[in-house]
Amino acid sequence: MSRSVSYKIYQEVFARWPQQALRPDHQLQDVLGKAVAERYKNYQPSMEAEELSKAKALQFLLQDRYSDRFELKGRMLEPKSQPTYFEDLVREIDEAPNRSWLERLGKRLSGMIRFQ
Repeated sequence: MSRSVSYKIYQEVFARWPQQALRPDHQLQDVLGKAVAERYKNYQPSMEAEELSKAKALQFLLQDRYSDRFELKGRMLEPKSQPTYFEDLVREIDEAPNRSWLERLGKRLSGMIRFQ
């Protein structure tokens, strides 16, 4: 594998990418790392410009540069059908990795039975 600038940026980004607790066996940086390694097996110097732009895009996502420019707020985060949907979703994702087996079973069963 070549030690090009883009490859170094990829490695730095994958090292700093946050781990997700919800599915610890399937990390985004691992999947992307394999794809990048596969592309760099047949590396050509002519690929550098395209790879550099892709690596920079990942780096900008890691640095959260787009959050101010494309901020989600207001009505977009409060749908009329269920205004607390996104708050509930974030809470569920945060709680899910710490649930016991019995709590997971209870959540699954409560999702199957709905009273209207």
